[in-house]
Amino acid sequence: MQRIRPSTAQALDLFPDFCSLRSVLTLAFTMELVAIVLTLGSGATGRAGVEKLLLISLYLQWISLCSAAAMCWARRWIGVARAGVVFFFCWGMLVVIVMLIADLAHRITHALAWAFIAPSQSRLEFVLRHTGIAAIVAMLLLRYFWVRNQWTMQVQAEGEARYQALNARIRPHFLFNALNSLAALIQVRPNEAEMMVEDLSDLFRASLEKRGQVAPLVEEIGLCHAYLRIEKLRLGDKLKVEWDVPEELLSWKVPKLVVQPLIENAVHHGVSRLAGGGAIRIAAREIFGRMIIEVTNPMAGGDGQPSSGNRIAIDNIAQRLNLIYGEGARLEMGRDLRLEGGVFRARLVLPAQPRRESPDGRDAARRADDTRGE
Repeated sequence: MQRIRPSTAQALDLFPDFCSLRSVLTLAFTMELVAIVLTLGSGATGRAGVEKLLLISLYLQWISLCSAAAMCWARRWIGVARAGVVFFFCWGMLVVIVMLIADLAHRITHALAWAFIAPSQSRLEFVLRHTGIAAIVAMLLLRYFWVRNQWTMQVQAEGEARYQALNARIRPHFLFNALNSLAALIQVRPNEAEMMVEDLSDLFRASLEKRGQVAPLVEEIGLCHAYLRIEKLRLGDKLKVEWDVPEELLSWKVPKLVVQPLIENAVHHGVSRLAGGGAIRIAAREIFGRMIIEVTNPMAGGDGQPSSGNRIAIDNIAQRLNLIYGEGARLEMGRDLRLEGGVFRARLVLPAQPRRESPDGRDAARRADDTRGE
């Protein structure tokens, strides 16, 4: 039997990506702050202090840039090793880099008689002293990155488990409502009931797919059309639908099953309760880099708020939005009395990217799904 180990690709996430300019600049800025602290701690002032700051800065920046270059170069190779091997390999590589630069710095400053090294310090003492400091500091930094990565992975795993639990809760709720509609058609219109079963099958096939938390808007609209065909068979001419979705927005990524429950709410608590029926309007717009999706329906007495049963789906949407986008997304619902007769409006405000999107465009959920599928 073959032992299944965790994916080694996660070892790359143990440390920052020093192939990116942002990480390199952050490291250089941090080293400059350390140089300032060391200069102030030495007690040097005036021209001597400035010279010491420049020499310490040059020394530390060479260490930081060479370390970043080595980490970037090694990144393409360390992905095939275990996390523990990667940790000690990177630690040893950083220690060796500091040892070599310290030796070179002693040779140069001694030849040029710079005030960077105390006269009493021999070459061996200087190199060993700085190598020891580098070994301790590198161990602490790498350990910090390790712990931070473990914490991040735990948070992502908990968020993914919670998301999947919420996603699973919405399917029985929708199935209950759809089966009620199907039962009403079987006796009177069996051919149309058969078509309804096919649409219902398409809906659940799409909802059971595990390809990540978000999908193109065009896929979500396809699910909405399948659901509306089911309700159209039940309500007939009472149900009218108006779409206002620009074609350029169809590729926008949206969470799965967030628009369909809003349309379901508009049908069950709006149009189906009106004797003469009514029109549901679905509109989408991009405003300041955010997707705005609105679902409006005429009110059938009361305030148009979802009942306790459908409220499960609405609360479900709000929780999933929070898991995917954090505070960047909103779900707003309420009456709009500015229009004649008043309408009930549900509005989704979605950022362009999920909160956990990685630089290469793959979110944490998709990577977890890819790992499960291997």
